[in-house]
Amino acid sequence: MGETSVDELIDATEEWFVHNGIPHFIDDFSAKEDVWTRALGWLGFVFVAELFLTFGDDFNGWQQAGVFVGGLGVALGAFVLVNRMRGRSNFARPQTIGAGELALFVFVPPILRLLGDGDLVSVLQVVAFNLAVLIVVYLVLSWGLFPMLRWGIITMWVHITQILQLLGKVLPLMLLFSAFLFLNAEIWQVVNDLPLVFFAIVVGSLALIGVTFLAGSMTGAIQSLRFFETWSEVRAELDGTPLEPCDTSDFDGSPRKVPLGRAARTNLTLRLVVGLSAQVLLVTGLIFGFYVLFGLLTVREDTILQWTTLGDQDMVSITLGSLTVGGERIILTALHLVTAGIVASFSGLQFAVSLVTDETYREEFVEDSNSEVRQAIAVRAAYLRLASAP
Repeated sequence: MGETSVDELIDATEEWFVHNGIPHFIDDFSAKEDVWTRALGWLGFVFVAELFLTFGDDFNGWQQAGVFVGGLGVALGAFVLVNRMRGRSNFARPQTIGAGELALFVFVPPILRLLGDGDLVSVLQVVAFNLAVLIVVYLVLSWGLFPMLRWGIITMWVHITQILQLLGKVLPLMLLFSAFLFLNAEIWQVVNDLPLVFFAIVVGSLALIGVTFLAGSMTGAIQSLRFFETWSEVRAELDGTPLEPCDTSDFDGSPRKVPLGRAARTNLTLRLVVGLSAQVLLVTGLIFGFYVLFGLLTVREDTILQWTTLGDQDMVSITLGSLTVGGERIILTALHLVTAGIVASFSGLQFAVSLVTDETYREEFVEDSNSEVRQAIAVRAAYLRLASAP
């Protein structure tokens, strides 16, 4: 295997890691080379868009065009200056993006804005927006969130039959608890007094508990899949990956426990949790929809007035829509949605527990997930050996 082909295999494998939502499996993963370079197109688009908006309504017609061209010239000049400082040609595409390039993105448009209208508040707003863009881009690309979501949706579809079977098993107990909670005057009064921000905190806290529980249940499985006695075991897992042509018979020693740093373990755990969370989210959405429809028929306007401290005028303000069926008026209120949301969140947490405690489902899901996890770890083992070869 020639040096060039080894480099090609390593590059293809790193792309495979990114495509499968585990970018932290890349050896010596760094934001300079593995995050910001992939975000260059998007950051460039935002940068140019901000230049268009830099001067607002302070200039008109050809004057505005001239000012924009001047601003673009300043931005290009700053780009060339950073390139020269890095030892690159004037307009070379950066192979690494560090603090200098990110500073251009954050500060050049606000500085041009300051020169345009002198509004310090708007300048600070642009700086804050650019920093927020960088944070979001880093989180999304560094942890491979989009590939994770794609994998989670595919996994949910593949296991849809098992999900419905498990839901059928836990549904009677779940409905017994949730129906009692939903058809209770106290919960409707609590919801009526609950500010929207507190509702978000409650739902978010339940989701965090569920995710933490799922993550804890996956940690042990990952640890047990890291051991390979021989390179032949590793080779058996490489089919269908960029390292399929790799001949592991040339590798000496034994792979044993494949190195996984904290970030790599977290990345892999997060990927598995996303797969389970997608299934929990599906069930939570189904329960939410059920209780919204159920509430339309059972919790009518008069009932809400009796269960809460609302008056007729208050009902008008929270009513989102109405429909007449068989001469009876059915209304949809904000309380229906919030109450159904709280009940569905508790039910979703209950279902998350069932996902990892039900033996039948664990055998189905964990077996499939374990095979993918073992393949990913085997690819990393071979990849690390190739990357460290002289």
